[in-house]
Amino acid sequence: MPGRIPGAPPPPPPPPPMPGMISPSIGTDGTAGSMPPPPPPMPGPKTGGFLPHPTYSATPSVGLPVARPKKKLKALHWEKVDAPETSHWAAHTPSAEAREEKYIELSRKGILDEVEKLFMAKEIKKIGVATGRKDDKKQIISADLRKAYEIALAKFSQHSVEKVVQMIIHCDSDVLDNPVVMDFLQKDDLCNIPDNTSKQMAPYSRDLTGPDAATQTREMDPADLTRQDQIYLYTAFELHHYWKSRMRALALTRSFEVEYEEIYDKMHQVITVSESLRDSVSLMNVLGLILDIGNYMNDANKQARGFKLSSLSRLGMVKDDKNESSLADLVERIVRSQYPEWENFASEIGGVIPAQKMNVEQLETDAKKYISNIRKIQMSLDSGNLSDPKKFHPEDRVNLIVQRCMKEARRKAEQMQLYLDEMIRTYKDIMIFYGEDPADENARRDFFHKLATFLAEWKKSREKNINLEETRRRNEASMKRKHAAQKAAQAANELGTASATSTGAMDSLLEKLRAAAPQARDQRDRRRRARLKDRHQVRVASGQKIPDLNEVPEAEAGLKPSSEVIEEEAGSTAGPTSPDHTQSRDGDDDVADRAAALLQGMRGGDADDSEKRESLRKARRQTAEEERRMRRRRRDKASVSNAEDAGKPADAAEEDASHADHDESARASVDGASEDGEAGEETKA
Repeated sequence: MPGRIPGAPPPPPPPPPMPGMISPSIGTDGTAGSMPPPPPPMPGPKTGGFLPHPTYSATPSVGLPVARPKKKLKALHWEKVDAPETSHWAAHTPSAEAREEKYIELSRKGILDEVEKLFMAKEIKKIGVATGRKDDKKQIISADLRKAYEIALAKFSQHSVEKVVQMIIHCDSDVLDNPVVMDFLQKDDLCNIPDNTSKQMAPYSRDLTGPDAATQTREMDPADLTRQDQIYLYTAFELHHYWKSRMRALALTRSFEVEYEEIYDKMHQVITVSESLRDSVSLMNVLGLILDIGNYMNDANKQARGFKLSSLSRLGMVKDDKNESSLADLVERIVRSQYPEWENFASEIGGVIPAQKMNVEQLETDAKKYISNIRKIQMSLDSGNLSDPKKFHPEDRVNLIVQRCMKEARRKAEQMQLYLDEMIRTYKDIMIFYGEDPADENARRDFFHKLATFLAEWKKSREKNINLEETRRRNEASMKRKHAAQKAAQAANELGTASATSTGAMDSLLEKLRAAAPQARDQRDRRRRARLKDRHQVRVASGQKIPDLNEVPEAEAGLKPSSEVIEEEAGSTAGPTSPDHTQSRDGDDDVADRAAALLQGMRGGDADDSEKRESLRKARRQTAEEERRMRRRRRDKASVSNAEDAGKPADAAEEDASHADHDESARASVDGASEDGEAGEETKA
């Protein structure tokens, strides 16, 4: 029967074979073997067919040929008896027929179904794992390393083990250009093999350093190992005598140019910033100003000839009496207002801000490591692990790949050494130049950081001072506008008071002008009689008809305008009375001049209010015109209606007209004078 284990002792008494079964103990000659037919064995793991396995003896297993559960049930973990034949359990070892009948009875009573229902095991489903039979291959490397293999080589998971190993041995570009794979292949777990792993891997491997490496056979088949163990065996284990040097050299072929550019740029930045600090005269002047102000503030026993850069951080801690401004703000304000030529130091040393993030000590270490790595690989190629290609894998191309890049790598290592020496010298000199100790590790690490902090605080102080100055200017402009508005309001109030005062002054002035007019009543009488004589040659008695003016040629003179009549009267009365009349006109002119001067003096404070003056001037002009027109109409009516009576009533009317003319001329003179004065004021303004 398949699965029978030979060499087992026969149990007493042997049960008869089941119907239809052929005993495997009967040979070809019909003789019975030494072992009676046992029951069918339990299913077990399959063994590989590449290597022989040792035989072993065991007690006959108890199988269940009739009844088995449909699904997996929970197991009952008991401790088995080593020798059931010598215990009471020997009576409970029925024959195959009795066992079959026993389970048929249990099944008929529903006991087996109830057990299957109550004690069914829960199925655990693994997400992302394909269902199938359990992998029975041997695992040698640790679980962590096997997991790392799966992650690093996930890109090549579809390739077979032989293909992946070939890509690694042939230095394929897909492997060399993949940083994840290259970093994994350089791990210490692959370069340093533990003793336990080495002992277990030895039967599956072959020694490539021996003379018969090509014809050497393996003691055990590597196909019995897992995928990860096979890759580990063919690469890191069999090539362990030069694996570390090999992977380091291959990594250099892809990284030496990138690392050179990165380290070179950082060193160049350190040299450039150091030279800018050495050449910045403005920075030295600003530091000198800070030293002078500090010595002025300190006592005699605290005077200094210089200070370290760490003292710059204390400028912001010294506050003024109002605790609003600091010494750093004062220094910035002084430099900006008094020494503007020093203000450009912030742009001259601006490189310290990005340079503060660099660690010069670490930069030196990286540069030395780069140079040392190239030298070690060159030594390995010359006289080390990579010097004898006979000990390599027959298909390994590492020597060919590395030798292509070593010439350029050696040249860059030499340039790196020269530039490193220059950076160390420049950095040391600039630290000594600013009074720092180059041997102090903290000073070397924080040199750029101190200057960057000072520059950042300087910019903050500048912004703060500019904002305060802008606020102060806005406040001053606002105060000026408020003062101007107050002055305008005060002037408007004064203008209103002056206008009311000037209106009353005008009336009083007219009264004075009337009182100051010349008393030439006889002259007025003569002019009135002459005018009447010219207009009416014949006196009309009471009750007589008034002649038509159109029929009297002399009456046309009365229809002339007032100005012409006055001129004619002035011409007709020229003679002995001319001096008096001229003298009265001169007096009127003097009075008008005095009135204009008085009005100009009263209105001297109204120069700013031109609109109100213009409106007042127009109003006065319109009022004077109206009064003149009304007087002319009244005078013409009086001259026509009183033509009959040329006596006393006519004289009284003429006297009123004369008074009206005199008042009108006086008002006109005053208006003209006031207008002339206002026009002069506007011209001055």
